[in-house]
Amino acid sequence: MIGRRLAAALAVLAFGASTVAAQQYPNKIIKIVSPAPPGGSTDIMARLIAPGLQEDLKQTVIVEAKGGAGGYLGSEHVAKSAPDGYTLLLGGAFTAITASLQKNPSYLPRKDLVPVAIFTSVPNLLVAGPRLKANTVAELVAEAKANPGKFNIGSNGIGTTLHLSGELFKLQTGTKIEHIAYRGWADCIAGVTGGEVDMMFDNLSTAVPLIKAGKLRPLAVAATERHRALPDVPTLGELGIKNAEVTSWFGIMAPAGTPQAVIDKLGVTFKKIADNPEFQKLVAQQGMDVTFQGPADALKFWNGEVDKWEGVIKAAGITAH
Repeated sequence: MIGRRLAAALAVLAFGASTVAAQQYPNKIIKIVSPAPPGGSTDIMARLIAPGLQEDLKQTVIVEAKGGAGGYLGSEHVAKSAPDGYTLLLGGAFTAITASLQKNPSYLPRKDLVPVAIFTSVPNLLVAGPRLKANTVAELVAEAKANPGKFNIGSNGIGTTLHLSGELFKLQTGTKIEHIAYRGWADCIAGVTGGEVDMMFDNLSTAVPLIKAGKLRPLAVAATERHRALPDVPTLGELGIKNAEVTSWFGIMAPAGTPQAVIDKLGVTFKKIADNPEFQKLVAQQGMDVTFQGPADALKFWNGEVDKWEGVIKAAGITAH
């Protein structure tokens, strides 16, 4: 009986402390860590979110670029920061992937980070260059099974979502296709369009201009639904390749242990930002869609992402170099 009363009393105290923290929050500068170099899509998204956060919470918000190791260093920094809502992470699939690639990660995605909101997403797309003669995914899969190792697929580096999209595709189709890792996206695109490699997965937002220019051929969208930008391109699911969806997404994450009341307060503010037509316009200009999810839905999504990428990385035997 005493134990139950003590537990109840502690729960009340914890709730009270969380409520007080939310009432006082924020009373100092908030920092959004972008775990990528300035100028890229990760950094751009952080800077699109920051003004609305500053305006609604009436507190200074700064964006700090902390790139390195494919997003691992910046994610690690936030995971080890004080759980008070003042150090936030502009996260994405890379947040789970880069930790899962490490033999001894210094942070555990599910344990040390908590998602506050998912803001945007864009599906990946299987595209072919002039070297690939197959006109459909069915033709590609049939020939790849008949000739293991005949085809190759490029990516912008080991452990990126573009690389892992290819690994997931191979797992789900039972094909053996050689992976060619380039030093970056531009080099990979040059390799595909120049005929050095057969194909690649790319973000739809960056692939569409090259498709319209006739430099790439779209084969399938790695999403649950066709995309408005390419309505005639089927999804992998439509083609019988299940559970191969890959979406590049951006959201805000906080260190685990951040008071729930603070997370909820941030969630309300982030919903206002996502609903703002000007924000939506700016996101569309980046080739992405606003697909907002608040704290509860974001947590379910995040756990699914961690499970998926841990499984793919383990099955494919991929490790960080």
